[in-house]
Amino acid sequence: MVYSRNGADPSARPTDSLAQLSDDRLYQALASETRRRLLFFLLDEKESTVETVATVLAGWDADETGSMSTASDRERILIELSHNHLPRLEAAGLVSHDRGEGEIRVESIDPLLAALISKSVDSEQSPEP
Repeated sequence: MVYSRNGADPSARPTDSLAQLSDDRLYQALASETRRRLLFFLLDEKESTVETVATVLAGWDADETGSMSTASDRERILIELSHNHLPRLEAAGLVSHDRGEGEIRVESIDPLLAALISKSVDSEQSPEP
């Protein structure tokens, strides 16, 4: 998708395979480290369950802090996923979430956006000089 100062370029032809996002929705969806990590995971896995994603994110947080992940950490992340992160990503058209089955699937994401997500998460993991 082509972006202009005022949003999507009106001359750009929309496609079904790309998320149609205004600038604000894009920034809101990517503003959270947790949402970027969730997207990074789903870009590799394509689909997963909320339970699995919560476990992965809890482990990621524990690894980052050098601590052990607890059941309460995982439960907190489950709640945040259900009430905050997944609704925002779903509203932005980046994921689909089947609440009944607890499944999450990444939608078609523009390769440039996927690269931005990967670079962002990779830079979080790089040791500082």
